[in-house]
Amino acid sequence: MSGERAVLLFGETYHHPNILYRTGFLAPDPVIVVDRGDGDTTLWASALEEGRARKEARVAEVRSTFDLDIAEKVRSAGSEQESWGLVLEEVCRRHRLEAVDVDSQFPAILADHLRAHDVDVRPRTDLYQRQRRIKTHEEVAWITRAEDAAMAATQAAIDVIATADIRDGLLSHDGRPLSGQDLVVRVESTLLELGCGTEDTICCGGPESADPHRATSDVLRVGLPIVLDIFPYDKRTRYWGDMTRTVVRGAPPPEVERMWDAVLEAQQAGLDAVRPGASGRDVHFACSDVFKEHGYGSLAKPYRDIKSAARFIHGTGHGLGLEIHEFPRIGDVDVTLEVGDVITVEPGLYDPQFGGIRIEDLVVVTEEGCRNLTPLPKVFHLD
Repeated sequence: MSGERAVLLFGETYHHPNILYRTGFLAPDPVIVVDRGDGDTTLWASALEEGRARKEARVAEVRSTFDLDIAEKVRSAGSEQESWGLVLEEVCRRHRLEAVDVDSQFPAILADHLRAHDVDVRPRTDLYQRQRRIKTHEEVAWITRAEDAAMAATQAAIDVIATADIRDGLLSHDGRPLSGQDLVVRVESTLLELGCGTEDTICCGGPESADPHRATSDVLRVGLPIVLDIFPYDKRTRYWGDMTRTVVRGAPPPEVERMWDAVLEAQQAGLDAVRPGASGRDVHFACSDVFKEHGYGSLAKPYRDIKSAARFIHGTGHGLGLEIHEFPRIGDVDVTLEVGDVITVEPGLYDPQFGGIRIEDLVVVTEEGCRNLTPLPKVFHLD
């Protein structure tokens, strides 16, 4: 073997974004990638997938694991997982590799097998981070398509809320109380019609929505906020969108009105702070400063001693692409924004008595500042 260090990737590509990024090949079964850089990339796929891989994969070479006697290795190893260790060992031998870099999703049992057979395995958390972070025009278009679907699905949920009946302080639909799950069904069916899927949807109202990631509430109350956080992925490209709107039917308490005004102003301040060279902390503190002016505390140290029932209890945003949450994070951390970053700006306030209010847009950082990919209006009152 040679002393060259290459990148070695292993796994199916629906849930291994580095492999999908490097190959452009969607596969439900494990594949192996050897990436030497400068376009010298080999994809090893099963005989079942080899033909399709040759048509679809963006790699220099496609080879079949059938040539590695994988069936015999399964029989000799006694388990499929152990057999993959033998297959990866053979791949390294064929490529004359004695040192490889792997990502954080590479199975530890396979890394141990390779090390036991004289392959130096070095896990890295930054593989392809730079390449994946700065989005191309094509990637922005793919993300925009997912975000367009998110806006359509959000509007579908808003339409249900706007036309719901009001009975005994609750929203009602088809003669029964309207639930968050009813909205989830409307949202996710709309997404499917638009070629998108999702791993979850947040349609939650009232006190339950004070937990930012609670998915649904059993009832939706008149006068209390309803949080709609929709985050689909395009089923063809696997790029994500992400957005949130908060709405209300009926007259909310004055405190809820104050929360809405503060969140809307804070989100605009965050959007105004997004530009190349700005720190993610600048964006986060721009939102927190607005909340401070309105008397609301945040988790960041300069604001945590402000006593208020409603508080800002998470970061301001995150990067997005082949994963719903990826680098860079926008919060009380050191990160400098660059042209081509695609990030969310999503401040919120959460009061256990009344619920949560969050507004989220998806933006791409440009030379001039940022371009908003989520133009759906921010309307609180639906009456």
